[in-house]
Amino acid sequence: MLLLLGGLTAKANLLTTFPEMGDLLRWGAFSLGGGISETDTIDQFVGQTDIFGDVGVAGDGNITMSGDATIHGDLYYMTLGTLTLKGNANITGVRHHDAASDAMLNNGVTEATNTSNHAFALPVTPTYATTTNIQLSGNQNMTLMGAPGQTVVLKLQNFTITSGTLTLQGSSSTNFVLNVSNQFSLTNHAQIILSGGVTWDNVLFNVVGTAGGNVTLAGGSTLNGVLMANNRTVDLGGASIVNGEVIANKIKLSGSAQIIHPPVTSQ
Repeated sequence: MLLLLGGLTAKANLLTTFPEMGDLLRWGAFSLGGGISETDTIDQFVGQTDIFGDVGVAGDGNITMSGDATIHGDLYYMTLGTLTLKGNANITGVRHHDAASDAMLNNGVTEATNTSNHAFALPVTPTYATTTNIQLSGNQNMTLMGAPGQTVVLKLQNFTITSGTLTLQGSSSTNFVLNVSNQFSLTNHAQIILSGGVTWDNVLFNVVGTAGGNVTLAGGSTLNGVLMANNRTVDLGGASIVNGEVIANKIKLSGSAQIIHPPVTSQ
């Protein structure tokens, strides 16, 4: 059952570390829409893509869906924005396009900005002080570990995985924060998996700045967690899957990519 954040005691998750997230975890996909350039103010979902969860489009509020793209949930987009549906594109839930939605979306932008800034300012966990890049290829594997109640923080230049696996191992009260300032990509069946009770809402990938270009997932890759790239485009292609949430300036899905928003878990 999906629990409303606030009012009920939730399982320890990212809100423990980032209370300024507010209700940001409610979205399957959230676009700040601030625009690196004019072409970055439109979210595009094409092909046979799916988003299971609510979608919020702030900024210019423009969203384009084509092919068999489907949002399995509600859509919130700014009143100054435009929704364009082509082909068999579909939204199964309610379309929210009013002043109340504008206020909610603007609040989401503030929550995302404050969360990203707080995450990047956190001190690096001493165990991983010398880990400044994660670059796995072939069948390479890597495990990051954290204790119950700990927030494990890494500050990385590049995060690239090709055919490899990163495991985040802890408990249901362990949070992981991976700050990335340059390239972020998962390709060729790359996997980010969770172990020991860690769930998607314990994990934040905070991709900052614009230096590394688009954030990409392709080739059947899977990410479990919250992927945040407030100043970049997140491009999901092929059969890539995010089990959690995508927060970005712009979000593009193609092929058979999916975003699957699980319930926010409770104790």
